[in-house]
Amino acid sequence: MFMEIKFIKQKIVTVWIWVIILMRACDGVDISCPSECTCRSTINLEEENALRVECTQGDMQSIPVDFLDHKAEIVIISAPPGRPNYLTIGPIFTQPTPFVNLRELHIVNSNVPSIGQYSFWGLQNLRLVNLTHNNLTSIGADNFRGLINLTELYLDFNNIEQMPSETFRHLTALKILSLPHNQISALVPRLFRMLAKLFFLDLSYNPLVDLNPEVFKDIQQLQIFKCRRCLLQRVNTQIYHLVPHLEELDLGENQFKYLTSDEFISLKKLKILKLDGNQLSVVVDNMFGRNRELRVLSLARNRLALLAPASLTNLTSLVHLDISHNKIDRFHLQTFAPVVNSLKTINFSGNNLPLNEISIVLQVLPQIHEVGLANLSLNEIPVNFFTYNEHLVSLDISWNKMLTFPYKLLTKTKFLQHLDISRNRLYTLNEEDLQRLEAIASVNLSKNHWRCDQCSAEAMLVYMTTTVLNMTIRQLKCHSPLRLRGVFFGDLNLDSLELCATTHEAQMSVIAGLMLLCVAILAAVTTALCCSRRRAAHYYTNEEKRREHEHEHPEELLGRTDLGSVATIHAPVHLMTKGS
Repeated sequence: MFMEIKFIKQKIVTVWIWVIILMRACDGVDISCPSECTCRSTINLEEENALRVECTQGDMQSIPVDFLDHKAEIVIISAPPGRPNYLTIGPIFTQPTPFVNLRELHIVNSNVPSIGQYSFWGLQNLRLVNLTHNNLTSIGADNFRGLINLTELYLDFNNIEQMPSETFRHLTALKILSLPHNQISALVPRLFRMLAKLFFLDLSYNPLVDLNPEVFKDIQQLQIFKCRRCLLQRVNTQIYHLVPHLEELDLGENQFKYLTSDEFISLKKLKILKLDGNQLSVVVDNMFGRNRELRVLSLARNRLALLAPASLTNLTSLVHLDISHNKIDRFHLQTFAPVVNSLKTINFSGNNLPLNEISIVLQVLPQIHEVGLANLSLNEIPVNFFTYNEHLVSLDISWNKMLTFPYKLLTKTKFLQHLDISRNRLYTLNEEDLQRLEAIASVNLSKNHWRCDQCSAEAMLVYMTTTVLNMTIRQLKCHSPLRLRGVFFGDLNLDSLELCATTHEAQMSVIAGLMLLCVAILAAVTTALCCSRRRAAHYYTNEEKRREHEHEHPEELLGRTDLGSVATIHAPVHLMTKGS
């Protein structure tokens, strides 16, 4: 009986849903919608008459408010990257007939130069304003007059240079203020006056250089603060005393060189701390000793050579630790003692660490789920490397020098669901490798040296059409032979593959050997001929010189004794000639 009643109730609910959908569909017949826009009712039982208008084609010079249905609750005006809009705002949504139901207004990538005074007057139901990717250079309090219920304001990617005191004083309900990617160089005192409910503030990618503590006196309920790449070298710790409820702090990509041991002592509720991309050379003992609730700590891309033995003291709730791309070459085992039972993710990538140092750390972290070993110049990883990490779910070994797929290693990681082995030197996968990969939900094999010949790629092409690895393999590109370099595996078939690289290489080796032999023989013959000609030339030249010399100085051909003999022999002849 109970089951029947439950079934009847479900049927009634289903019928009621369809009645509401049909009623809204009928109401939608009378919707006024410009030709360059699309308009539709949002089917959501929690919203009544939720009309959504989207104008996203681009090249708009004005907003067609005269043709928009004034019952619209969500208005989205944007443009594709190559076709931006060139729009102005002004009080177009308030006069002559206000859009009283408007809850969300998005005007994006539209080159809006300014907001204008009283542009939103009377739009008391507006909860969200998104003016990102425009050309706003300044904003003032009168721009937001009337938005008493606004909770979210997004002004990212503009050219705002300055904001006067009390710029947001009319936004007393504001909870989220996003201002990254502007040109703000200073925060004036009392800038955030009347924003007592603000819990999210993002000032990232502005050339602030310094943060004025006076600014934070009016936003003491702040829970998330981001100032990434703000050219900061120091932060006045008085700011942290003014925002004791802070749970997330992002100071990445600044210019911090040193942090004191009591830097974050006031932030006892801090859960996420990002200090990546700075110039820190050391993390001193007990730096985070008062941040017992810290769950995420990023120290990547600094200049750390070592983590101090007590640098993670009291971080018994730490889940994620990123120390990648530093200069660390060894560890103190006691460093990780506080996080043995809590740490789930650790990233060693891009350091000077030998595998044995990493292996020792992993042995004391049996609860680890994710490990980063990218950019460590690894040729291989020992088979028993993860013996103590049976819960491993995610592994990043990209940007290494691995020639063969680590099949035996991955047979030990039975629960692995995410594997990044991109940017190595793999050239083929055999059937065993592919079977192991088939059990992994997310795999990245891109940017390897895939060889597209019959011996190396045939098994991969077969698996491409018959298993869940279909899309993963289809997106790979051939690295060799040169004729197929850059061709997607998805565009290949067995007939298009080259002959086996082994046979081809053997043939090329024989040809190369014969060519080298011919070159060697030719070089030897040429050398012999050259030497023979040089000797002949040298002989004939010396012979001619000798004969000339003998003709000019015949006496030099005989010694002194010979000259005496010649005189003796010729003397009688001379005397005989004289006597006669």
